[in-house]
Amino acid sequence: MDNKTNVNTPEGTNVAGIKTKLTFDDQVVKKIAGIAVSEIPGILGLSGNAITNLTDKFTSGNNPTKGISAEVGTKQVAIDLDVIGEYGKNIAQVFDAATKKVADEVKNMTGLSVIEFNMNVDDVMSKEQYEEKFENKKKDDSSEEQHKDNPTRVLE
Repeated sequence: MDNKTNVNTPEGTNVAGIKTKLTFDDQVVKKIAGIAVSEIPGILGLSGNAITNLTDKFTSGNNPTKGISAEVGTKQVAIDLDVIGEYGKNIAQVFDAATKKVADEVKNMTGLSVIEFNMNVDDVMSKEQYEEKFENKKKDDSSEEQHKDNPTRVLE
């Protein structure tokens, strides 16, 4: 589903008299939000629904937009994301930090204002549990890729 929004602009005529229009694909805003959130202490990672998890099985699994949806308008953006919180952290403070960081990054990079930011905490885990669950998955996936790239022949 390609959600190109062709109305989010500064639209007009520039100094040289050229008609201009700047647009951002929804994926761009989702990626900005995903990278910004990944830098927030207390958020271990993004989580997605069954469709995103299924997609990860067919891709490298390194999708910074997993678990994020964005509605991009002409001057404003609404963002929803699903995260895995770190056990023992104050999630309300983490939410406040994430809201500010995402709003600042989207505004700085696109000029669009975040008018709605919703964060759903799907799970809480310790860092160790998260690394065990997801880092082992990445190692298993990369070893499968190596076997695909370097097929070995077994001779009898």
